[in-house]
Amino acid sequence: QSLGGEGCSLLPHGHFWIASQRVVALGRVGPAAVEVKEGLINAIAVGDYRSFVLRRPLVDYGDAVIMPGLIDVHAHLDEPGRAEWEGFSTGTRAAAAGGITTLVDMPLNSFPSTVSEETLKLKVDAARDKLYVDVGFWGGLVPENALNPSKLESLLNAGVLGLKSFMCPSGINDFPMTNSSHIEEGLVTLAKYKRPLLIHAERIPDVSSDEELDGELDPRS
Repeated sequence: QSLGGEGCSLLPHGHFWIASQRVVALGRVGPAAVEVKEGLINAIAVGDYRSFVLRRPLVDYGDAVIMPGLIDVHAHLDEPGRAEWEGFSTGTRAAAAGGITTLVDMPLNSFPSTVSEETLKLKVDAARDKLYVDVGFWGGLVPENALNPSKLESLLNAGVLGLKSFMCPSGINDFPMTNSSHIEEGLVTLAKYKRPLLIHAERIPDVSSDEELDGELDPRS
């Protein structure tokens, strides 16, 4: 059986197949069918799949590519506050069109920036009913929460996947830069949660003469 239209027509079914002449699987690209059972990939039939697919709904996508969804861990979905730059609806639609099924949203460019439990909640509320792919969130490490462990822990407990910080001006007023002390304090808290810290490490040196800068500019020092 072949069902026309979009794959979403199969969502009510607990068991179905999708097929194409170009399936990326098992280290190759070629004809195959993918069995989906209760929302999970159950099997992949490589080659002439028609004999495998019996009495189950099937969508055959012809020459369209079927492949694992990509993950983009550096996305800027600028809601609330700057949806005209890029919003949840447009950003996640574009991701889906390009084969990306998961985005992780950066903590700045929206307003306010995602630097506290409260601002994360605003971000999540802004995303409701606008997502076409899965979305996770980075939180921001800034001086205010770096020196306040309870505030930083509340942000981590609220569900951010990790933190991001700038050691140079970020260009966003409510996302101030951090120094080495802020980073060290933040890492103490992050270590308890075993989550990553992303750093724009363009640290502005505290010295002025070229002679003193030699060591600072050596990437192996």
